Amino acid sequence: MLPELTLKKLRRVGRALNLLARVSPQLAGSAAFRLFCSPRRQPMPAHDKAFLKAAYQGSIEIKDLSISTYAWQPTGTPNGRSVLFLHGWESHSARWRQYVKVFCKAGFSVQALDAPASGLSGGRMLNLLLFSTAVKKFIEKNGSPYAIVGHSLGGGAAVMSTTLFDAPRPEKMVLLGVFAETNRVIRDFGNIIGANETVLRQVDKEIERRSGIPVDAYSVAQKVTLLRDVQGMVLHDRDDAVAPVAEGRFVAEQWAATYLETEGFGHRMQHISVVHAVRDFLV
Repeated sequence: MLPELTLKKLRRVGRALNLLARVSPQLAGSAAFRLFCSPRRQPMPAHDKAFLKAAYQGSIEIKDLSISTYAWQPTGTPNGRSVLFLHGWESHSARWRQYVKVFCKAGFSVQALDAPASGLSGGRMLNLLLFSTAVKKFIEKNGSPYAIVGHSLGGGAAVMSTTLFDAPRPEKMVLLGVFAETNRVIRDFGNIIGANETVLRQVDKEIERRSGIPVDAYSVAQKVTLLRDVQGMVLHDRDDAVAPVAEGRFVAEQWAATYLETEGFGHRMQHISVVHAVRDFLV
């Protein structure tokens, strides 16, 4: 939930976009798109910086942006398998702290990257196209991991990078609190800022103009049907206020994936029981 002061500012912007759309719908759509793709980059707490600093740090380059990458070696008996973790919106790789500890103890090598405009990576804009491009580049450089675990937007990037953008596929994939349709996310954004349908239709057109791909193609529920060769698991919480639980159920059904529904954990999916459920699926 956004602070009330932030909501008021965003709604003022939404009203301005609606007025602009009367004169230049395309310009309004372009401005709304940039706002839609602009995460708030919060200062990283010292303990998160220390956690990431303790990892093996690297980088990849996409579209003149430096993307920070991380790797942790097994602390238990190595099993020869690597797992790539992808965070969500306005987050960074330190959110996987509990997962890293549990998975390294289980013998996995753990990998992660900060999305564009997130964590220690460069850039000011983040969207599904940019994130998926970064994931594909990471996999091309480091090889296909045994598994990918993606939370929220990171789950979408896991799916799109291996379908729409043809990155090598893992044996297993886990989606936590994932959304089903990009269209729904855009409409939620519109509701938050009070943008009218003219503006939102122009956002759809701006996405197609920039990527050459219509917004309907960025459907997680549609694309997982192309991943039947990947063993899938979807975890979603009934109290998720960001991505409705019905979307997790639908993605799992479309994918014919293992499905686990929790209650009381919200969107973040950080409870230790969730960490263990993901580990148990991947071992």
